Amino acid sequence: MKPLSTVIATLVAVAVIGATGTGLYIYAGGYDIGADDHHTAPVASIMTTLRNRSIQNHAKALVVPNLNDPQLILKGAGQYAAMCTDCHLKPGQSDSEIRAGLYPQPPNLSRVKVDPKAAFWVIKHGIKMSAMPAWGGSHDDATIWSMVAFVEQLPTLSPEAYKAIVAKAPPDDDMDMDKDTGDRDLGNHGPGRP
Repeated sequence: MKPLSTVIATLVAVAVIGATGTGLYIYAGGYDIGADDHHTAPVASIMTTLRNRSIQNHAKALVVPNLNDPQLILKGAGQYAAMCTDCHLKPGQSDSEIRAGLYPQPPNLSRVKVDPKAAFWVIKHGIKMSAMPAWGGSHDDATIWSMVAFVEQLPTLSPEAYKAIVAKAPPDDDMDMDKDTGDRDLGNHGPGRP
């Protein structure tokens, strides 16, 4: 039997060699970070677990408001239509030009239920190294909760019901990019605007 100090020294040496090799591989640019070349199964598993556990941990203390308020849902419909459909789709939409090139593929929110706390946290803070931006820098919490309220309803909507609620949504004032010139995101139009 080897002395404990020899076992510990061997484990430390293996860890140092492994860390050095990993560092050299990363620094040399050996890993293909392109969105069109998916992660290996172990890397995908680690990244998925990291993402899910991080969101769960950071969102657990949030207090969910009443998401059944019709005005909140209506406001969220306009926000969703203006900012989310290219990646997360809408009822009746199966893909988009931008979504086809995204990895990881964003969830189709017209087909899945999401945890409201997780949805709020992700909308507010975004997700690193994905196409999910952090909307908290340009939208207040009340507006983000309106998006969550709408996302809660989204899987229950037909394409016709989706179009109807978006048509009734209030003007999307949060998308005003330059109030001095009147330039707006979405080609100078947003839900509720001519």
